[in-house]
Amino acid sequence: MIETRILKYMNKHNMLLPRDVCLIGLSGGADSVCLLLLLKELQEKIGYTLQAVHVNHNLRGEEAMRDAGFSKELCHRLNIAFYEYSYPVEELSAQHHVGTEEMGRIVRKEAYEDCMRKHGATKLALAHHQNDLAETFLFHLARGTSLGGLAAIRPVRGNVIRPLLCMNRKEIEQYLREREIAYCEDSTNAEDDYTRNQIRHHVLSYLTDRVNPATTAHIAAVSEDILEVQEFLEEQAKQIGLQETTIIWKQGTDEVGVDIESIRLGGGLFQAPFVLRRMILLSSMETLCGKRRDITKEHVERVLRLWEAPVGKQLSLPHGMLAIRNYEDVELVMEADGGKTDVRLGEMIEIPVDDSILWGDFTIKTRIAPYKGELIPEKAYTKWFDYDRIKQNAVFRTRKSGDYLVINTSGGRKKLKDYLIDSKIPRKERDHLLLLAEGNEVLWVVGYRMGESAKISGNTKQMIEIHVTGGNTNE
Repeated sequence: MIETRILKYMNKHNMLLPRDVCLIGLSGGADSVCLLLLLKELQEKIGYTLQAVHVNHNLRGEEAMRDAGFSKELCHRLNIAFYEYSYPVEELSAQHHVGTEEMGRIVRKEAYEDCMRKHGATKLALAHHQNDLAETFLFHLARGTSLGGLAAIRPVRGNVIRPLLCMNRKEIEQYLREREIAYCEDSTNAEDDYTRNQIRHHVLSYLTDRVNPATTAHIAAVSEDILEVQEFLEEQAKQIGLQETTIIWKQGTDEVGVDIESIRLGGGLFQAPFVLRRMILLSSMETLCGKRRDITKEHVERVLRLWEAPVGKQLSLPHGMLAIRNYEDVELVMEADGGKTDVRLGEMIEIPVDDSILWGDFTIKTRIAPYKGELIPEKAYTKWFDYDRIKQNAVFRTRKSGDYLVINTSGGRKKLKDYLIDSKIPRKERDHLLLLAEGNEVLWVVGYRMGESAKISGNTKQMIEIHVTGGNTNE
């Protein structure tokens, strides 16, 4: 029996538990009507509560009104709470410059979330079945995807469940026919305006009719196998990401830093297969924006290639993400947070002489004066240097490979990277620090310490006062 198979499938994936409040997305079509009836039939065995929501897109005139009325009457007859949402999808589509199919998906998601929140639903049941899964699989495969796209539609994702993924469209229609249950036909399903309809009418139907009648079932089985592999790899990627804090670092919820070189080359402790390392990057992107939809294998590859670009290069990604090539990693940020930096990465600026300049968000002002042995104050953003020592080659810039500080009067050196780590300067800030440097020698990490070699001494005749304001400075 169909009911037994659905119950077994639901139990396998822990879809519904006693005391769950399950909201069903009810369009009035065969699939959602079948789902409503099956969940009603199994309600007593599990003990959940049922609700239904209908979303009217206002795209099909009288037909859309008919579907809404039918759905409401069916729920009334079955004593199931019914809620209805209505959106002018065509107007919204033009307003937001997206297709009507995509706009329909957006408003449905909005309606489902609002209805669940208002009426206490704990699960959302959608009526996707094996044919939908096969169409999505082929669509993603043709468009270009990774393993995640071939695990096309998951039985459970968060609080969304899909109990009909163990059935195909013919079985659904037969179930309703045998019980003499009416449902609504959507006239647009017969059209070829949408890509999915074209795959359904011309690709999947050809494979089913000419190659193998069990095509949809076989694709569903392969997709489920891929899903198991995907979930295993995701768990492994999560564990490695947690262990390898030098590879993945996070600060709050609006940026994720990734050591792309380690992901590309492996080595050391980070010796996972490349497919897993690539998944760690995908997981980092999902962590940042909260979504995986529309993030393709190509996006991941472009971020990996960003390591070969100059410092400061930026790459726009889906969902408002931005990837920025820093000195020793690639930083993922939300675009609103990452479009502005305190300094221009990779550029250099000469010291102004008795003048001031604006560079990035910083204002740098200098004053030259004779040194008469006066006491030099200690300030974070104003420093005094021996002018004869630095007037030839010193510039302001950001860090680069090989930078070091002279840390004592004997000329002892310390790598800049080690100094920044020891000083507990957040990793996300290191590439945006303003430095005064001469070659690879850092004379001043602005806001932090000076090196020893250009400090004023008893031999100093002229000194230069350098005062920095702007950016994140706070004297």
